Amino acid sequence: MSTAIALLKWTDEGARSYRDTLQRYEATTSLAERLDVKIAEIFWTPGGPYDIVCVIEAPDEERLAAFALETETRGTLRVQWTTAYGPEQMRHLLSQV
Repeated sequence: MSTAIALLKWTDEGARSYRDTLQRYEATTSLAERLDVKIAEIFWTPGGPYDIVCVIEAPDEERLAAFALETETRGTLRVQWTTAYGPEQMRHLLSQV
């Protein structure tokens, strides 16, 4: 299982239509399900450096990347994401070095 932290910024179009953010979230959740990706946590962060921060889980990083790419094609968000490791995953990673 791969986990990612996604840092999202609205595009100009996304900012203009911020009132639709919950409908866009629901549509994005449907996309995630189709790709076998789960939005585990989501937080809207108005006034911060990012507009939305979320935790995403998927079977592998390729699905995370596909999800990020498809999300950006909708034109309302710019996505930055990084792989995240919990304590057990980090323990396993460190044991490989």
